[in-house]
Amino acid sequence: MMLPTRLRLETEFLLRNSVSTEKRNAEKRGGGAERRGGRRQFSAFLRVFPLCFSAFLLLFLVACAGEEEPTVDTLPEPTVAVAPTADLPIPPDSELLVIATDAPLPPFSDFDAFGNVVGFNAAVIEAVAGRAGMEYEFVVTPSDGVLDSIAAGSARDFDAVMSALTIPDTPPEGIAFTQPYLEAGQVILALVNETTINGAADIQPGTAVGVLADSPGSDAAAALGIAASDLYSQYERPSQLVQALIDEVVQVIILDSYTAEYFADTFPEQLRIAGGEGRAAWLDERAYGIAVAADNSELLEALNGALDALRADGTLNQLALTWLIPEANAAAAVDPGESRVGTPTTELFVGVVGQFSDMDPASLTADFIGWEIKNNTMSGLYRFNADSQLEPLLASALPSVSEDKLEYTIPLRSGLRFPDGSEFTADDVKWSLNRAGGLGNFLVNTYLKDSNADNFADEDAVQVIDPMTVKIIVKEPTAAFPAILTAPPFFPISSDCFSDAGDPGSTCGGIGPYTIVNWALNDRMRLRANPDWPGEPAPAFENITVKFYPDATAMRRSLVEFRSVDLAWTGLPYQDFIELSALDSDGNGPDYTAWVGPSTFKSYIIFEQTTAPWDSERVRQAAALALDREALAAVFAGARLPLLSPVPDDVPGHLATMPARDLDRARELLRQEGYTAEEPLPIILWFVNDGRYSAVEETYANTIKAQLEETGVFQVEVAGAGWDEFRLQISQCAYPAYLLGWPSPGQPTSYLDATSWTDFFVTNTNRVFCSNYESEEMTELVAAARAELDDGARLEAYGAIQQLWAEELPTLPLTQEPRRAISLPTIDGVRVDAWGMMHYEWLRKSE
Repeated sequence: MMLPTRLRLETEFLLRNSVSTEKRNAEKRGGGAERRGGRRQFSAFLRVFPLCFSAFLLLFLVACAGEEEPTVDTLPEPTVAVAPTADLPIPPDSELLVIATDAPLPPFSDFDAFGNVVGFNAAVIEAVAGRAGMEYEFVVTPSDGVLDSIAAGSARDFDAVMSALTIPDTPPEGIAFTQPYLEAGQVILALVNETTINGAADIQPGTAVGVLADSPGSDAAAALGIAASDLYSQYERPSQLVQALIDEVVQVIILDSYTAEYFADTFPEQLRIAGGEGRAAWLDERAYGIAVAADNSELLEALNGALDALRADGTLNQLALTWLIPEANAAAAVDPGESRVGTPTTELFVGVVGQFSDMDPASLTADFIGWEIKNNTMSGLYRFNADSQLEPLLASALPSVSEDKLEYTIPLRSGLRFPDGSEFTADDVKWSLNRAGGLGNFLVNTYLKDSNADNFADEDAVQVIDPMTVKIIVKEPTAAFPAILTAPPFFPISSDCFSDAGDPGSTCGGIGPYTIVNWALNDRMRLRANPDWPGEPAPAFENITVKFYPDATAMRRSLVEFRSVDLAWTGLPYQDFIELSALDSDGNGPDYTAWVGPSTFKSYIIFEQTTAPWDSERVRQAAALALDREALAAVFAGARLPLLSPVPDDVPGHLATMPARDLDRARELLRQEGYTAEEPLPIILWFVNDGRYSAVEETYANTIKAQLEETGVFQVEVAGAGWDEFRLQISQCAYPAYLLGWPSPGQPTSYLDATSWTDFFVTNTNRVFCSNYESEEMTELVAAARAELDDGARLEAYGAIQQLWAEELPTLPLTQEPRRAISLPTIDGVRVDAWGMMHYEWLRKSE
């Protein structure tokens, strides 16, 4: 049964004042009453409960007589306690500080679930009392008349008043205020790279200004004359307001100085207070103090001394941050984005366009971003250095190969450990490769022994000979197998860290030049140099962060405006590369450094060779002789280069074999096949028209058309289709001649070797791209190259393949495109191998 509301209020009042009187009498008598220094409860109800119980029960019974018991829902809880009357004067020699406060008045004062006064004021007075050696209690009372009470001399009800009291220029008669325990003003918070707003006078009409709803910031904006159309006041929490600034929804925000300082200190690379330091930036000023009787100089002095000490040691500031920002852990609710003041000297930032979400080396997908990061946080038994030379890494030497060229026995480097601390042994190699094959990795299952032809590598395809020796058995002679072992699916990883199933979100890494510190998906990955990496050179830079961008515009802005990345890499548009390479803002040299790596993409034409006219080798050769590759590359304004081989220029084994343009020779070959100006040869050239390969693909196709038609014999129709339809048609051999790119955009080849650019186009030619190319001589050359273990002899075989290519034309190579990067001038050591992978261990950054 609950008390009626009125009676509850009166009873609380009675108990509060009875306790107050009892407490003071006990203090005065020194009768051992418990001292309550630092407590914030209203009163010790239980102490006086026996004194009041009879009167309380009588009042309760009278009030409730004849009434039904009200429900909880119909009884509002009291929010303001009734003030004690003046008939309970404070004994003059009492040591208990009695403070009048108004509650609830958040964030200055409020009640907790047990009726205790909490809030900023309570926290401040607790610290003050502790520093001054005082004992205190709060009495909750309406604010009306409280100052008159403490000015009433010996009849006063309280020693002090502490509410949201601002210190007036002239205190009321009989009242003195302490030094401020809180001083605050409204300030302007701006982005740190915003240089045009340095005070209120710089806020021009049209400037979007954010404020908290119904806040002093709104009042300050009104005082500045900011138009309602420029004011964004829908924000309820400081974190929302700050996020709107960071997201550039508004240009500046106005809020309390202590809140602004908190966010500016938390995010110094994104935010700043405009208008000067400290009070110089304040648009207005408010000082809050504790009111005491003017004749109580001893109390005033004690309070001021404690406040001075708390201000000096930072306690007051910390309490303001804790209580006056109206949300818990406000900074955690803000995404600050990237730095707007450049990068720290202790860390190098690499920007890439795109996302990746799979750090498992056994992943079924391959892309430049993922494979490059894996190559820098893991390693294979062998590795290509920055000069594209194959060298042992986790292996201690090159493999010994069996007489049938199917078994590779590999000694391992001893003394290595994974980042999780587990020792690297042959068991890790076997577990890792068996796991990748079992998860369906195409590359592993393509090359490892598969006795039952189920497209999954045999469990014994990898055998542990001893703890530091492993044997790997392949399906057929594959001389490039050590190069294939450099691909991520073959990387040894720790079974103590990775799961048996796919583990795309793993940050375990492997034994690479860097370890993974943390990874915020679709945002950034932070790396730290691995002192235990066995490769050379040792990482030159301690910390590297890879930042992922949704588009090239955002990455360029970070480089140019914020300088929050040091190097713009994968996804950098060629136009940005050209523009930034040419910038020299001060006449003292380029603003940026341009880096050009090896070519990792080629463009070519495929002919369906069972259909006329492309079943004729002479017609295919005539097409090759009619083309001017320099002019074709010019379509891309320098982004591409001529390609005179099926293998790009920087891949080991490249040999330029394609003939120079010769229109007369082209016409002669066509004449031998019965085609002349009088009997022209009509053909259709298909291209992908959805931007998959370039934004100028149609222009590119029409340039090829124009060059072929310069023979006076070819009559070319150009036709386009989107990639989905295009892919379907070429798989069904429906397009007799078509323009294509290799590998797929954003992807590297499966491994670094000339065969990764050739084998696909001369084997299984009746499916996928459907050229139906067949050549007994090419088949023999490919088999010989695969079986040749001597590097020099194998490169000669690759040259013979390319020479035959220029005659039989399984494809017609046209252009190639290198990878490019732009960096700040402080960056050096950008090294990219012929696979297109940047080697982070070489990166350097000067002051």
